[in-house]
Amino acid sequence: MKIKKYEVFDMKEAIELIKRDLGPDAVILSTKKIVKNNSFGLFSRPMIEVTAAIDYEPQTDKKSKDKGVNTKYEKEKLDIEDIANKLGLDKLEVVLKEISEIKKQLSEIRNKSKDDIHTADLPERLIPYFNIMLKNGVDDLIAYKFLKRVEKRISSELNRAQLSNLLVQLLGEIIPIEKDYFSSLKQKVIALIGPTGVGKTTTIAKMAATLSLKLQKKVGLITIDTFRIGAVEQLRTYADIVNIPLKVASTPEELKEHIYELSGLDYIFLDSMGRSQYDEAQIRELLKFIEISPVITPILVLSMSSNHDEMYDTFDRYKLLKPEYLIFTKLDETRRFGPLINVPILKKIPILLFTTGQNVPEDIEIPDGRKIAMKLLSDIQKVWRD
Repeated sequence: MKIKKYEVFDMKEAIELIKRDLGPDAVILSTKKIVKNNSFGLFSRPMIEVTAAIDYEPQTDKKSKDKGVNTKYEKEKLDIEDIANKLGLDKLEVVLKEISEIKKQLSEIRNKSKDDIHTADLPERLIPYFNIMLKNGVDDLIAYKFLKRVEKRISSELNRAQLSNLLVQLLGEIIPIEKDYFSSLKQKVIALIGPTGVGKTTTIAKMAATLSLKLQKKVGLITIDTFRIGAVEQLRTYADIVNIPLKVASTPEELKEHIYELSGLDYIFLDSMGRSQYDEAQIRELLKFIEISPVITPILVLSMSSNHDEMYDTFDRYKLLKPEYLIFTKLDETRRFGPLINVPILKKIPILLFTTGQNVPEDIEIPDGRKIAMKLLSDIQKVWRD
C-alpha cells in the first residue's frame, strides 16, 4: 500500500493530485482543516490536509478487476460525499437561499431609501402628492424637482383643495404640448412613424377627416406601408369615405413624385410601415423615404397600452428620423398616465395630439396641460374620459 498526504485549498485540487499521483483506484483515508503561518507571521488562507492511499493488488481477470474498480469508485464517491458533509457543503443550498433573501431585503431597503432621499427635504404636506405622482407612473426625479420648484410658492394658509388646484395649475404649465397642431406644422407633409400596432393608420384617418370635414381643408394621403397585408386597403377605405386622394409609394423616388403631384393640397399625410424599434435596418430604410423631401415633418406615435418603460427606448431608436412631435394613442387603454409628462420632458419634445379610442374622427384630442396634471395628481386612478 502506498500512502501520501496533500495540502490543498479545496477538494477539487486534492482529487486531481491524487488521481495524477496514485491513479484512479486511490482512496481517501482522511481529511482535516489546517492553518499555516505565512512568511509575515500572519495566518494565511485555511487549507485541507488530505491523506490518500493505493493498494497494489495482484492482477485478476478483467471481470474481477472491473468489479473492484466499481467498488473502489463507489467507496471514493461515498468518501467525497462524507467529506463534503464534514466541510458543511451539504448546507450550501440553505446558505444560497439565505443570501437570496438578504439581497431581496437590501433591494427593498435601497428602493425605500431612494424615496426617502427624495422626500427628506420636502414639506410634509407635499409628500402625499409625491407618492401619488409615483403611483401614476411619473418619473421620481421629475416629481421631486417639480415639488421642490413650487415649494416656495405654496402658502401655509392654503387648504387641501386650494393646494391641489394650485399644483394642477403649475404642473400643467410645465408639460410640453403643442396647443394648435393645425397651424404649428411648419411643413404640410406629415409623416407618422413608430412601431407596429401603435395606431398610425387610424390616427392619420382621424386627422385627415377632421381637417377635411370639419375645417374644409384639402387633404391627401400617401402610404408607403406596402408590406402589411391590408394596410393599403384600410387607408383606401378611409380615403373613399372622406373623398380624398390616396397614393401608394414603393420607393423614395415614387414618394417624391406623389408629393409633387399633391403639392396643391393644404395637407398631405404619409402613412409609414410599422417596424419594431429594435429593427435598426428597417428604421434606416424608412429614413431614406423621410429624407427624400425637406417638406416632410416626422411625428413619432407611441401607444399608451405598451410597456411604459420601453417608450424611452423606442424614442431613442426612432430619433434617427428626427421626430418633431409626439402623438400618444390608446389613452383609453391605461390608467397610468405618467409617460405623458415623462417622455416629453426627458426627451425635450412636445405632444401634438392624443387619441382616445377607435372611432373616426371623434376619438382625437388636442392636449391640455391641466387635464394631464389632474390625472397625474389624482389619487383615484380613472380612465382618461372620466
